[in-house]
Amino acid sequence: MKKLTCAGALLGATILATTTALTPAAAAGNLIKNGTFSDPNAPAGGYVEYEDGENIGPWQVGAATPRGGVTLYSRALTQYTYQAVDIGPGTLSQDFEADSGSIVSVTWKQARNTDPACAKDMGDQSYSAQVIPPPSSDPVGDTYTPVGPRFASINRPLQFLAGEDHFTLEFAGRAPGGCGPLITDVVAKVIGYAHP
Repeated sequence: MKKLTCAGALLGATILATTTALTPAAAAGNLIKNGTFSDPNAPAGGYVEYEDGENIGPWQVGAATPRGGVTLYSRALTQYTYQAVDIGPGTLSQDFEADSGSIVSVTWKQARNTDPACAKDMGDQSYSAQVIPPPSSDPVGDTYTPVGPRFASINRPLQFLAGEDHFTLEFAGRAPGGCGPLITDVVAKVIGYAHP
């Protein structure tokens, strides 16, 4: 993908053992807002860099390293249906809600960054993702590494049993220079409920 200068699981067995049939409420839509990073719209064929403390719609940008931040790629640059975020040396987080007792699955699509302009600075293409509940519970997370330049679904969704009703989803990059993996199409859905 080419960057252009622009103008402007621990609970897995428990979850599977305690799920019930989906109800209409469980079939509700995405709990994550702006999961395709379409708002704001990146300039056609360009990108926008976001620094620590800025927002991409409801997503908050943070710094995983001292030079942290993320880059929003336009659809023309991703060559995909959606805009995407280069995690680079930044963090990207969003608060969301799910009913206590619900079983939630978080998925997204990922791709390796193959930008020729990044060839010298191409950093670690692995990144972490975690769901952070209130302080009374432990985070649920994993590390991911895209295997190719085309967007593909992750092979290990983040699934958790909601013991509370408020959570934070956070992605954290490891690339020191801003040329990290790309993510898009982030979806969190209720897939069932635990037995009482």
